[in-house]
Amino acid sequence: MQINFAQPFYFPVDSLSFIKLSTSYFDLLRTTNSTSTTTSFLQKTSAEFQTSSKTNKFYLSLETEKNRLKIDNSVSHVEFNTGQYINRITTDYEFSFDPFFAELYLRGNQIRSVSTIDYGGSIGFVDAYHWFEKFRVGYYSYSFPWIFGLKYIDSEIDINNLTQLSKIIYNVSLHPTEQNRLSIQYEKYLSAKNKNENPVFAVEDETASSFTNLTFSNSSLFVPIEVNYSHAQGETFFDFIYAQNSFSSSSFKNVLYNGISVKSLESDEFIWLPAFSVGYDFYKGSAVGNIQSWPFTSVLTSLIANRINYRLAGHLYLLTIQMEKQFRFSKFSITPGLSIYQILPEVTLDNWQPSYLVFGVKDFTRNILPIRKAIIGKLKLSASYQFNAYTLILECGQFVPLKVVKKELPSSGVTPGIVTTQAKPSKVDGGRWLSLSLTAGF
Repeated sequence: MQINFAQPFYFPVDSLSFIKLSTSYFDLLRTTNSTSTTTSFLQKTSAEFQTSSKTNKFYLSLETEKNRLKIDNSVSHVEFNTGQYINRITTDYEFSFDPFFAELYLRGNQIRSVSTIDYGGSIGFVDAYHWFEKFRVGYYSYSFPWIFGLKYIDSEIDINNLTQLSKIIYNVSLHPTEQNRLSIQYEKYLSAKNKNENPVFAVEDETASSFTNLTFSNSSLFVPIEVNYSHAQGETFFDFIYAQNSFSSSSFKNVLYNGISVKSLESDEFIWLPAFSVGYDFYKGSAVGNIQSWPFTSVLTSLIANRINYRLAGHLYLLTIQMEKQFRFSKFSITPGLSIYQILPEVTLDNWQPSYLVFGVKDFTRNILPIRKAIIGKLKLSASYQFNAYTLILECGQFVPLKVVKKELPSSGVTPGIVTTQAKPSKVDGGRWLSLSLTAGF
């Protein structure tokens, strides 16, 4: 059976359109040890349509997504289970009226029993000068849902909340010469103090962060080169509330990210060269807060014994090397890829209980991530077949641990009165994905 797409009468003659159907599954992580089990996965199916002409571009997508994280601790009888079942429709329309252009963005989300609307838009202009390519400024509003459940023996929490988050974006693109281009993007994220008036369980949260991205490309070299630098920083606070009273709060402060990467595309002149990229990323952050079992016990019991304070701090260095090469055979192409990640983590988690009511320190424990260095490989294989106006793409991949260097805690470095522990060994699996997509152009 063959299906042919005719050019619809309501599209301009010079328009270019496509329809894309795709589905993917990511088996993220599964661990098992003597005390707990963890399961995490991502699953997504989508249908996209886009048509563009010289002055207009319209995009429409329908998505369904399922993700889940479940942690079951058999010793403390605690089960944490969070997951979102999302149905989403997105429209994005961009039109120009020389020398200006504008974008209108609208997205509707159905997340379990919660319905949200995201919206926004931007305006800008192009070709103001011979070196000036594009300028854009915009505002967007998003709704982020808090949906998760927590079980403790026979009691449970079921929180269903919304966070309103606003984004202000600035973007400018320059081309000082024909072969060189520079793009500067700045985003600012803000949220007012969100508080849901749920009479039982609710979340109160507040976030402030920013993101900056610089991209420079040069096409005059023997292979096209692109250099990218990103910087992000921010902080967030959230408080879990039961019957209008706080029972657990956390603050994430000094969250910082810096990343730089250099990548090249495959060269038409040097067809034997693969595309490659080298990246270096730095992550840093800290958190402090407390967790109470008060929703499951009396207020008096919570004040006396069932309160845990914690302090989390750490940083991570990530070096990434990636290569891939496309091989074409008539209408069929295959692209193998190889990535190497070197991770240098440093994470410390302190927790303790109050010795009297909410004061003092008792049972102080320091948990140190026992990994000094980890080297992880990623194998990827993408195959595509093009027939008439259709392109079928199958992609699969697997993360592979290559080397893990553990750290030993020196006894002289442990402060008296502090119990220092390392994570218990466990069976770990996951890190594989599979995706399939079909694109039809007309």
